[in-house]
Amino acid sequence: MRKNIVTFTLLAVVCMPGVSLACSEPAKPAEFPDPATAVTAQMVKANNEVKAYVKAMEEYLGCSGMSRTEQGKAVKELEDYAESFNKLIREFKSRNG
Repeated sequence: MRKNIVTFTLLAVVCMPGVSLACSEPAKPAEFPDPATAVTAQMVKANNEVKAYVKAMEEYLGCSGMSRTEQGKAVKELEDYAESFNKLIREFKSRNG
C-alpha cells in the first residue's frame, strides 16, 4: 500500500507542469551506513538525507522537461534507490529490535 502511495505521488509530480525557474538535479547522498555496524544516530541521519533527496528529486522531475520515457526511468530509479535504503533500515531494525 505504501509503495502505491509513493508511486502515485511520484507520478503526480512528474505529470505536473514545470513551475520552477531554477531546475537542477540534486546530488545523491553519500553512501548508506552499514546496518550491521551503524548506530541509531547514523541511520536517522541517513534516513533524513534520503527523504530530502527523494523530495528534491520529485521537485526536479516536475521541472526538468524530460520526456515521459525519461521521467518514467528516473521515477523507477528513484523507487529502487528508496527501496534499497528501506532494506537497510529493515536489516538495522532486525539487528537492534
